[in-house]
Amino acid sequence: PPPELWASFRGRRLGGRELPLPPAYTGVVLRRGEPGEPPQGEPGDPEAGWVTVTGTFGAITDWGSDAAPAPGRGLARALQWAPLAQAV
Repeated sequence: PPPELWASFRGRRLGGRELPLPPAYTGVVLRRGEPGEPPQGEPGDPEAGWVTVTGTFGAITDWGSDAAPAPGRGLARALQWAPLAQAV
């Protein structure tokens, strides 16, 4: 199992494990256009706007209160569904 990570948030101890994203998946960090900037799209379009990719990541940390989440449970288990969903 991945090594445990430890941190605190507002005085509470948190335990975590870094989980790699499934193969062929990449996480992205998006930034929404600032208010007042001209939106892209047709005038009057309620969906008009834009986002830009400001970063990427290949792993996510699963945090639990007072202890690191057990391997193969929670978020780790959810990430196992990605290859199955892609196959279907």
